Amino acid sequence: MQTKAQTKEKNYERGARIADRRKALGLSQDELAHRIGIGRQSLSAIENGGSFRAQTLDSLAVELEVSADFIMYGAGSTKAELVAEAVKVLSDMDEMQLRQCVAMMKAMMSV
Repeated sequence: MQTKAQTKEKNYERGARIADRRKALGLSQDELAHRIGIGRQSLSAIENGGSFRAQTLDSLAVELEVSADFIMYGAGSTKAELVAEAVKVLSDMDEMQLRQCVAMMKAMMSV
């Protein structure tokens, strides 16, 4: 069982993943912080391994176009990688399968 002090330890690798992805997208700390609804100093603390709330994780994943798993553990795919994978799958479908897939995607977007 982890102690309270252990759960507060900094995660520098996670912070580096966030900073690297932000820079790859050409975003400043100010811009990303504004997009996710926190202050620049809070984002700086996160990029330096600090903790953050689940809501912030969700917002970071959306704005950085990566999965929450990628942010937390370095696993998962970026949005661009997922789109490329989807295109590969879609290109192997016949017309009926494509129509069904498009209908499902539209239904998912309306939820």
